[in-house]
Amino acid sequence: MRLLVIAFLLACAAPARAADLVVYDDALRNGFEDYSYGDGAVHDFGDTGTVHGGLRSIRFVGADYGAVSFFRAQTLSIADYPTLRLWVHGGAVGGQALTLFLQDTTVEPDVLRAVSLNAFIPGGAPQAGAWRQVDVPLDAAPLADIGRFNRLDIQIDAEAVQPAMYFDDVALLDGTGSGTAEPVFDDGFEGGGAPPLQIERDVIVDGIASDRFTWRDATLQPRVAVLAHNDQPAFNGSRGGALREFRYQVGGSTRVARTTQGGNGGARGFGYVVSHRREYTNGLPGNTDDSPLGANFPGTFTRVFEGRHHAIFRFTQNYPRYSRTGANPPNTQYMVPVTVEWMLATGRDHPLWSVTWDLSGVPVDALDDDSRAPYGELLFDGSAEDDDHGAIAGVAWGDRYRFTTTSAPVTLDSAWTWNTLNTVPFVKLWTTARDATMGLVSTRTLDQQDAGGGRIPGYIDQRDFWGKTSAQGPAGDGYVMPNNNEWPYQTIEFSLVGDSTTNNTRLTWGTQYGFLGQQNYQANNIIGVQNTQPGWPKKSYSVHVVLGTHSAAPVEALLADNAALQAMTLTAAVGSVAANGPAGVADASVVAYQPAGYDHVRSALAFVATGNALDANIAVGGGNTLHNPLIVVRNWTAANAPSSVRLGNATLVPDADYFASRRAGANELWITLDRDLVGAANRLRITN
Repeated sequence: MRLLVIAFLLACAAPARAADLVVYDDALRNGFEDYSYGDGAVHDFGDTGTVHGGLRSIRFVGADYGAVSFFRAQTLSIADYPTLRLWVHGGAVGGQALTLFLQDTTVEPDVLRAVSLNAFIPGGAPQAGAWRQVDVPLDAAPLADIGRFNRLDIQIDAEAVQPAMYFDDVALLDGTGSGTAEPVFDDGFEGGGAPPLQIERDVIVDGIASDRFTWRDATLQPRVAVLAHNDQPAFNGSRGGALREFRYQVGGSTRVARTTQGGNGGARGFGYVVSHRREYTNGLPGNTDDSPLGANFPGTFTRVFEGRHHAIFRFTQNYPRYSRTGANPPNTQYMVPVTVEWMLATGRDHPLWSVTWDLSGVPVDALDDDSRAPYGELLFDGSAEDDDHGAIAGVAWGDRYRFTTTSAPVTLDSAWTWNTLNTVPFVKLWTTARDATMGLVSTRTLDQQDAGGGRIPGYIDQRDFWGKTSAQGPAGDGYVMPNNNEWPYQTIEFSLVGDSTTNNTRLTWGTQYGFLGQQNYQANNIIGVQNTQPGWPKKSYSVHVVLGTHSAAPVEALLADNAALQAMTLTAAVGSVAANGPAGVADASVVAYQPAGYDHVRSALAFVATGNALDANIAVGGGNTLHNPLIVVRNWTAANAPSSVRLGNATLVPDADYFASRRAGANELWITLDRDLVGAANRLRITN
């Protein structure tokens, strides 16, 4: 049964905290009425055969998308009742699929939100022969913005008659912790663990149809990412295909990073592709733009993977590129297929963005282009409007050395250092008026995956300033900062003019020219050291998209994790370490993993199961710490999640110590470990 807890106000005094309000315990309470529906469905509010507490429960035989429905004439506030609690029993069969609808019948439209109730049930569905406590956090995404409601429907997601199931002890809790939740359930799921990743399909956010993802991060706080579909008409110039909203917790409050509205990147969000031609527009006809924003072009989207705790969302589109003046034929447009995937995982803070550029339909050496994707702008300090965003206090990046501004706010005359050796490419911006940062971090080292650069012959070669600081002299043409047409990562360089500051939030990746299109191009390396790499026929890479507080140094934390990944050694006594895998999200060519078992495309430790079992060890060297690693076990053919996961001698609890998803179509088991791994002995055993 389900409980709704209603707030009471003390007369002539400040509002008192609401008390838990029962919706149902043996009978409907506190003004709630039975609004259940469904042709052929059975809604018995007085069943005595299967009871959780008291003498009666609600027996529900679902059919024709029918529902058990609770209605109350007076509306209720989520601020007063932040948690919905109920108990559910799957009957003799279990496994029923349920959707929770919240409504306010005093407004139009009255349906405020629909979410999968199964996502909140320990084990992912009603269990046969067992009661399970279900807690739905109404004050967290994706429900927090509803405000008020007066009707709750639990709908069966089926037209045919379903096996009987039961509800009992339905209530709304007032947030004081007065509920009687059991801390540990007999199925091994802990009440304090993370709820499953929530996916809301086809929601309208900021005027564009989108999918909204809500998951719990490394500290089990909610995060939300809204990915706009790219198959719809233009809205404020955008065709979607990007991250348009990101939410995370700061000091007990929700920070919302929204799209900017001004400039040529306004209203488009973040994460679309952009490429520049070495010759820019030279030789191109008319007003041809050599570097259009990828968000201006339509495409298709695919829900690749929707697991209990992991998800992959894919965008594909054709993006225009133009051949060199010296190519045959010259200055010719080619529509290049591009695939972008976003990956989200419970237990991890930051989405992973991956791209494959497919240049196989373009003659080799016809293009001489870079890649600046992912590209875009978000108001990452939580401001609601462009003008309210704080001035950019600092910019940092990493190629062969780490560059950091050392005076704030950023202007062309900011002091800087560029003298610390660097291994993993990254770029970031930050503000201090509000403690915030946004950055990108590669999943590989610079030697493994070229990044940064963009040098053009005849322009200032910024490598001259590697190993130096601004105290040794300016790097720009009449100003202290590096030449603002030659930063290794474009980011805000074109927003700085004279001695002015900027609150523009543009963040971009960067590569050398020739990265796209040339059979061989000069990688970003030390002057005098030749290091050519192929720029054809496909180019792929992955980066973490980082949003958080600047003081917490999330970019630096990922760089440390990358150091741990590079220093690890994987072995297996049962099963094996994956030695290789696809080069990219849309490139099936096989590449050797460096180190063995590290899948850089997914930023995951990759193993291969034998008989749906794995006995492996993760040795983390160099005194490093590996935080909450993602494990992908291939050849997992079982129809269920593992029955046992052990780390060392400890048996781990699902949804608390680890977060698992079964990717059936790929025969993979995905697990985020909620653990920090150190030292040479981290034995991991997984059995079906």
